[in-house]
Amino acid sequence: MDEATESNFEGSMVRPLVLLMTVVLCLASLVLAYVTLNEFNRLLIPELSRKAHKIGQIVNGDLRRALNYGIPFSDLHGVNEYLELIIADYNELVYVAISDQKGRLLYQGGAVTETIRNFVGRFSSNQSSSDISETAAINAANPLPVTELPKSLDYPIPLIVDDNVLGFVHIGIDKHFAQRQLKDIFYDIVVILIVALLVAFQVMLALILFYVTGPIERLHILLDLQAKGDFSKFLISRAGDSISRIARYLSQGARRLHEHFQALRAQLESISDDGVVRDRTSISHRLQNLGTRFGLSHPDGPTQLLRANAGDIRIPLFMFAFAEELQKSFLPLFVRQVYKPVPWLNESVVIGLPIVMWLAIVGLASPFSSSWTKRYGSRNIFLLGLVPTIAGFIGCSLAHTIYEIILWRGTTALGYAMVTIACQEYILGEEVGGSRAANLAIFVGVIMTTCMCGTAIGGIIAARIGYQPVFMIAAILAIAAGFIAYRMLSPKIGLEAEFAKESHSSMTKILSVLKNGRFMVFLLCAAIPAAVLSAAFLWYLVPLYLFELGATPAEIGRTMMVYYLLIIVAGPLAPRIVDRFGGLVWLVGFGSLLSALGLVFFYNWRSIWAVVLAVVILGMSHAMTKAGQIALALELCRREIETAGQNVVLSFLRILERLGSIAGLLFSAMMIHIYGYEATIGITGFMVCGLAIFFLVFFMITRKQSLAIVKG
Repeated sequence: MDEATESNFEGSMVRPLVLLMTVVLCLASLVLAYVTLNEFNRLLIPELSRKAHKIGQIVNGDLRRALNYGIPFSDLHGVNEYLELIIADYNELVYVAISDQKGRLLYQGGAVTETIRNFVGRFSSNQSSSDISETAAINAANPLPVTELPKSLDYPIPLIVDDNVLGFVHIGIDKHFAQRQLKDIFYDIVVILIVALLVAFQVMLALILFYVTGPIERLHILLDLQAKGDFSKFLISRAGDSISRIARYLSQGARRLHEHFQALRAQLESISDDGVVRDRTSISHRLQNLGTRFGLSHPDGPTQLLRANAGDIRIPLFMFAFAEELQKSFLPLFVRQVYKPVPWLNESVVIGLPIVMWLAIVGLASPFSSSWTKRYGSRNIFLLGLVPTIAGFIGCSLAHTIYEIILWRGTTALGYAMVTIACQEYILGEEVGGSRAANLAIFVGVIMTTCMCGTAIGGIIAARIGYQPVFMIAAILAIAAGFIAYRMLSPKIGLEAEFAKESHSSMTKILSVLKNGRFMVFLLCAAIPAAVLSAAFLWYLVPLYLFELGATPAEIGRTMMVYYLLIIVAGPLAPRIVDRFGGLVWLVGFGSLLSALGLVFFYNWRSIWAVVLAVVILGMSHAMTKAGQIALALELCRREIETAGQNVVLSFLRILERLGSIAGLLFSAMMIHIYGYEATIGITGFMVCGLAIFFLVFFMITRKQSLAIVKG
């Protein structure tokens, strides 16, 4: 089956299903959103009222205990500090104010404005003695009416000691708290809808490829071979559908032909040359030619037809990478939560160490993972890589110190390198259908989709149940990915028979790449700065800075999700942009400059929306340049690829990007300690801008030498 026919066949099946799935999920999500928001709105206001009175009763009880010791009501010490602690524990509280019977404000916590002071005074003075005695009698059985103020709802609760009302505790609830909660729930529902669509698309496409187009393609190959007279292959098919029955019938026919041929050859060899068969050697030679022509000469019978599909990795890789990405929106916050001072490192550097460890281990383990995959096969390394991954997730869920988090994140990184490299080697195997470019696009598409989905969902979950339970959920997803991988991945894909003959002159090849001046300028001025912006800005600075600005983990996850969403949506437009820019050099150079301008323009705004805009610009620029960077690296290293190979160049690029990311992240952490978040973001942006300008100027000066590259 040629690629065009296969693509049309898959498209004709997938498009209607995608449309139907989108409509069903959107309708279901709209119904769910309507029911959820209405129910939440109905229950929230009464719940806030109960919570306000509960807080008031707690404050009342603490005050009564102090007054029972004989301390005068107006001479209590430490009450303001106590009320500030109460305010800090409840996000919905605006203030807590305590007044005496005459309306004098004695103690306060939170934002008590002049309007609130005047209201407290009027409230107490408006209570007649009969009202006060009645209030003392009923206590909290029938609460006093709620008063709506400009920015809050005031819940007055009488302070009663020995059946006497000494004053009132005023609990101020944020008037817009319910509205903000409804807005957050609406955004979460939108995020869940987007994630559900992407997950459903990945699962549906993978299942169609695995259970429909994959068997049809293998059957087509077997039919084509047998139509040409080649009976050397058979298919293993245990399903009960029509395609499987046909495949088993054809395979049984091939086996019977092999059995007859081997029987005939054995019979010929058993006959002695006694005159009955005068030309035994000639007949044997003709029989051998016949076996070669029809693929019957293999002594063990037909061999299994291996034909995998790049779609086999979709579900296991998606679930695994989704599990890994759950922590990305809150990992720095989790590290800061367990942080304890380290004598020789400042706090900002220590918070970045788990990310540094993860990047370092992934970079170091990737080359070894590639070798292991070629020796033991993709499926085996995928399953083996789950062991350190699951151990790392469980370790993080139980960690209580920074050292434990660093250790377990490094363990997870080892498993991540093994699993992702195993999947990459799987789709590049010779027995896998489709072009290498198309298969790599599937791999990158799955990774980008999981980055977006995992980051957003991880933030939502962490905001609801906390940081550490998310790691346990990730471990469960990784275990599920292992079961699916065992079912969907072929055990023989990824193995290389010539593994033992690999060259060991990698260092010589790397040195040849280092001598390429233009490639080194590209690496230091474009590729590494892009990696630094992803690791230092997006993964490290954005969560910490947004949290300082008051964002929740769910809001942080949504902000980071925008970056990956733009790469998914705008990435396919990159080839058209290359044509308009006139070449890869200008696309990469101006894209790098644009990515840094977002940091430069908005670093001093000190606003959540400024960070969002910077992330949007970063996502748009990286969507345009990510694929272009790889293409440009290959163009700049044409000579080196002829001698060292494409894999050496790309591996060298990835390793240097990882090292640059580590250096950039540590540099940003030290700058935060000295200058703060805003200045660090600005310094990072200016540095990347300067390197991008140098990159453009350098290639303008060397235009004649790189003319072929500039023309793309």
